[in-house]
Amino acid sequence: MVNRYERLLDRSPLTIESDMKVLTDLLRQAANVDPTKQDEVQKLADASYHANQSALNVRDWVKSTCAVDITTGMNITPMRQPTTTVVTTTTVATATSVPAATAAPTTSSTVAPAATTVP
Repeated sequence: MVNRYERLLDRSPLTIESDMKVLTDLLRQAANVDPTKQDEVQKLADASYHANQSALNVRDWVKSTCAVDITTGMNITPMRQPTTTVVTTTTVATATSVPAATAAPTTSSTVAPAATTVP
């Protein structure tokens, strides 16, 4: 278990590195405690209480980043999806103006009535 935490510590992001160090040190201490010595057990208990906030910080970071609850090892809500920006482009055709068709000129002619002669 200590080896796993040491490997995790080596790969921890800066955000939680100091908290991972606290947890790794706690596990090292726990691995070396003599359970028959009351003072060592008490020191480990005290160190556990002091490491509580670090444990919560690491748990929250892993949960929000990896969607895994490290207290159970189970996946929780779907992992957050990386946000991607989609650039959309719209092509607009430029309108060209076409002159309106002109009507052919019309001519109107007035024809004078024919003259009629009366006998």
